[in-house]
Amino acid sequence: MSHHPLLNAARLAPILAVLALPATADAASRVVSCHTYADEPNLLISSARGMSCSAARDVMKRYRGDISRTFKAPSGFACRQVSGVAEGGQWRCTRGARAFRFEFKD
Repeated sequence: MSHHPLLNAARLAPILAVLALPATADAASRVVSCHTYADEPNLLISSARGMSCSAARDVMKRYRGDISRTFKAPSGFACRQVSGVAEGGQWRCTRGARAFRFEFKD
């Protein structure tokens, strides 16, 4: 009874594990476009990475402070303005590999 060496599961396991890594990393770093309001019409979530648009919206719905150039949002997100002026523009909020952007106008 002869087995083909390439079909040996013990030999394939490490190869399959390595091949699966890029797909997992790509999924976690994928950016999705959003168009969901956390506070209509003033605060629009425009994109998210490593999280859903609704999760990003929920973070900003829980935020009760002022939208300044930099601020700390709920769940440990650090936010900073990346374009615009004090009355409006775009902000990016990050926490590890998770991030989202929002548009704000006062």
